[in-house]
Amino acid sequence: MSQLKGFVFDMDGTLVDNWAYHIVSFNEYLRRKRLTPIAELSLDLNGRHSNDIFRIMIGEEQCQRFGFETLNQEKEAVYRDMYSGHVEPIKGLMELLRLAKSKGIKCAIGSSGCRENVEFIIKELGIEDIIDTSISGSDVTHGKPHPEIFATAVERMGLKPEECIVFEDAVNGIKAGVAAGCKCIGILTTATVEMLAGAGASICVKDFTELGMTQLEELVG
Repeated sequence: MSQLKGFVFDMDGTLVDNWAYHIVSFNEYLRRKRLTPIAELSLDLNGRHSNDIFRIMIGEEQCQRFGFETLNQEKEAVYRDMYSGHVEPIKGLMELLRLAKSKGIKCAIGSSGCRENVEFIIKELGIEDIIDTSISGSDVTHGKPHPEIFATAVERMGLKPEECIVFEDAVNGIKAGVAAGCKCIGILTTATVEMLAGAGASICVKDFTELGMTQLEELVG
C-alpha cells in the first residue's frame, strides 16, 4: 500500500476556470496580428502544448513565418493583460492547499502553459508558499497527453507516481496523469464525467469542496 505524499495540479481549468479568457485573448491576438484562423479553438485542444495549438489554428506556414517563440510570447502577454485582476481559484482549492501543507503533502503544478503564465497564476492566487515546484510547457519537450509534465513534477518532488494524485480538467491531462502512473481526479470545468472517466479519472467532481482528505488518502492507499 502507498501513502499519499503529493498533489500535482494542472493549472488552466483546474486551479482557475480561465478557458474563456484563453479563447477571447487568442482571438484578439489573431485580430491584432491580422491572422485568419483555419480551425476553431475548441475544448479538444485543452491541455495541448501551445505550439501544437498554433499549428492547428493558423497552419505550419504561418507558424514558421512568425516563429513559435514570438507567437507564444505575444499571445500570452495579451492573455495575462486581459485576465489580470480577474483571477479566482476554483471553489475549495485554497482550503485543500492549506490542508495539504498542514499535513506535509507536497504540492506541484504541471501545466502545458508557458513559464510566465504559471508564475502569473501562482502570484495572483498568492500560493507561493504552498507550491513546492512547478513544471510548465517551457520546461518539457512533450505536451499532454504525453506523461512528461506530470512525471517531471513527481520526480522534482522526490516522490513516486503511486504516492501522488493528479488533478486535471482535460481529457489530454487525465491521459497524461494515468500514463505517468498517478491516480487522477477530474475537475468538471471543461469536460464531462463521461469524457474524463473514459480517459482514466478515478473520481470526477464539480470542484474541490466535494473532496475530503480521507477520501484522497484512500484513493492512493
